[in-house]
Amino acid sequence: MAEKLLGATRLILVRHGEPDEGNPLDPGDPPLTSEGALQARRVAELLAGDGIDRIVSSPQRRARLTAQPLASLTDLPVEIIEEIAEVDLHTDRYRSPETIKREYPERWTEFLASPAAFFGKDEAEFNAAVLGACEDLLASRARAIAVFSHGTPIKVLVQHALGLENRNKLRISHCSLTRISGTTLADLAVECINDEYC
Repeated sequence: MAEKLLGATRLILVRHGEPDEGNPLDPGDPPLTSEGALQARRVAELLAGDGIDRIVSSPQRRARLTAQPLASLTDLPVEIIEEIAEVDLHTDRYRSPETIKREYPERWTEFLASPAAFFGKDEAEFNAAVLGACEDLLASRARAIAVFSHGTPIKVLVQHALGLENRNKLRISHCSLTRISGTTLADLAVECINDEYC
């Protein structure tokens, strides 16, 4: 475990629970499956005693619904931060990476290289927005912030913190916890990645 800096903020990054891919009522912004809702409750119970000062979430429903059980247990509001949304924000249909690989095999390498570009977004702008949101959270000087987000934004933060050349081999599971801490982007330390119990 990384040594915590004096005055550092801990960001507990939670990937959303399992989404209802192919939801007929809202395929672009689906709710959680029953398994995803169960995952969200388990995460809430795990984090309820962690001294969380703030709860923030992507605007996408799968992240907001994953954050809600913790908000209920801690009586904290869920603050929405647009910049930690997934690259598929405002698309007409949610597609898991597995579905993308199956439906677009000829573009799979492109997706791995840059999910943002795959969805027609600028990679550098997307990364800068995620890192800027992280910097704002660190500047708040809260002790611990639960951040409910998505695979790609979490990978962007881990890639930055570890100084990785790329993030292709990072795997972030549904409702896993990734803990990073620091006072600025320059001193981010990774405590754990993609864990249920860290």
